[in-house]
Amino acid sequence: MAGQKVYRHFTDEEIKRANSVSLIDLARQYGFELESGGNKALHAKKSGGLYIFKDSNRFYHWTADEKGGPIDFVMKYGNLAYQDAVAQLIGECYEAYVRETVHYEKEEKGPIILPDKAENFKRAYWYLVSVRGIEPEIVSVLMNEKKIHQEAKYGNCVFVGYDENQTPKYCSMRGTYANKAFKKDMTNSDKTFPFIIEGKSDLVFACESPIDAMSHATFAKLYGHDWRQDHRISLGCTWDGALEKYLQWHPEIKRIVFALDNDYLAKDKDNCYRNWGQMAAVKWCDKYSEKGYEVAIHKPHLNDFSEDLVETRKGKSPEDLVRMREETLKAEFEKDAVDEPNIESDLEEIEA
Repeated sequence: MAGQKVYRHFTDEEIKRANSVSLIDLARQYGFELESGGNKALHAKKSGGLYIFKDSNRFYHWTADEKGGPIDFVMKYGNLAYQDAVAQLIGECYEAYVRETVHYEKEEKGPIILPDKAENFKRAYWYLVSVRGIEPEIVSVLMNEKKIHQEAKYGNCVFVGYDENQTPKYCSMRGTYANKAFKKDMTNSDKTFPFIIEGKSDLVFACESPIDAMSHATFAKLYGHDWRQDHRISLGCTWDGALEKYLQWHPEIKRIVFALDNDYLAKDKDNCYRNWGQMAAVKWCDKYSEKGYEVAIHKPHLNDFSEDLVETRKGKSPEDLVRMREETLKAEFEKDAVDEPNIESDLEEIEA
């Protein structure tokens, strides 16, 4: 009988035992060569900024903006699920039983119904240009291509993705009121059909949202490049289904740059930092490099390229953005230090 593994619940004592395993020993087992990183820390050579703290038995990775204990370390560097990581650290079996798998059949999506268009798109245009800092030319071109319009009822921005026959297949909406965040995908939206800024080269930039893609194109124009030269698409998430579809449509593309979010403050259900955007970028780089593409990662200074653009429009330099991120991180770590008294001084030592 077909089945799936179900994992038993680990007790607080077992989790504590797993997190008591020496991180220094673990790092060496994973092949890292450690050197002095200060009185309280060891630095892993050629790791992109991995530090192991002696007193707190925790790690911090500057490039990925991730930290944690032994369980998090094994999950990250052993590429294991939570249960597998705990089981490995305490050396015990974690499988409880095998239960029957329910057969799943994909439900066919019905046709997508786009929101009614407003008589004019003034509010959506104002929001994208004046609030989000996107170049007017870019917004106008995409509106003329029917990829952006304004919803009649509430004035939301509507972003549309089409299939190869120019039939709408994906639609997301974004609120235009600064004090009222609103995001929604329309019923029957299919994320395998991306929001597209079509280019002419063999290079595509993969972003998470339509506004990120437009912000990225704006940066290209601000730096004197032709924003229509390269392709830019929105994945609508960190899944690569839309990229696979776009590559099928454009076999001439040989280079992929993942311009995904920099979720440096994101946490999972266990309150551990998880930079989901950059983790996905690394994952997709591995996948597509094996397929023969030339791959790279373009990482925003703040959370995403839209946020970078908004601050740039205020006169902030790239150095200012890095400083803003570091100050935000430091404030977050100071808040965490209530539960982790050793980590704050460890981080301050590395900064020094």
